[in-house]
Amino acid sequence: MSSETPTNKFTNVVGWTNRRSPIHHLTTTQDVINQGKCLCGEYIRARLKRSGLLNRKILQRLRSTMEFVPPSCVVVRETFPVLNGMGEELERMHPRLYTNVSRQISLEPWGELTEPDSVCYLLHVVAKDLFKTDITWGKVISLFAIAGGLAVDCVRQEHYDYLQQLIEGTTDVIEEDLSAWLVEKGGWLGLHDHVHPPQTEITFLGWMTITISTLFVIYLISVLLKYLGSNYLSKF
Repeated sequence: MSSETPTNKFTNVVGWTNRRSPIHHLTTTQDVINQGKCLCGEYIRARLKRSGLLNRKILQRLRSTMEFVPPSCVVVRETFPVLNGMGEELERMHPRLYTNVSRQISLEPWGELTEPDSVCYLLHVVAKDLFKTDITWGKVISLFAIAGGLAVDCVRQEHYDYLQQLIEGTTDVIEEDLSAWLVEKGGWLGLHDHVHPPQTEITFLGWMTITISTLFVIYLISVLLKYLGSNYLSKF
């Protein structure tokens, strides 16, 4: 029997490495916390929709949870498609890992979530193990995928009011374990740059170098073709 724990499994499947973005976005700790909360709410909404569980009642609960969060439209708008896309890919690659999450890590029969604080506790247990050695964008995305899986469990167990605690719990993890790292990486936009690195601007000197190199290659090819052509004609 394997000694690998569920939290170790979450760590092992997200081996994406860090790549420092060439652009360091100016951001603060409070920025990444507020934006992370927005991203969590959006991710949970998308995950419930993918699972066919999103309805008007749940949507209203999610909106009320985000009501007092300062808007960060640009950051969330640019980051969420990347976060959601990569999270969905994780779910597709490891469906058993990000489904029935509470059953995998809870000691309660059938993973029953008995009280609102239990969902936050389970998330914190996984997060502490997930980030105990290092932090990578892959692990950050895995955290959101785990939160999405727990959200599905909450709704299927008809604990709709637990969704607010789940979002708050994820925000606490971001504040306690990830905020300093996120600020260093340029905030949540660093994820966008990690996946889609900005194009490096080429200077005038760079363009001149490329142009001269291209012309030189063309010249060499023309000389080579003339040489081959003259040798071919000399045979007749």
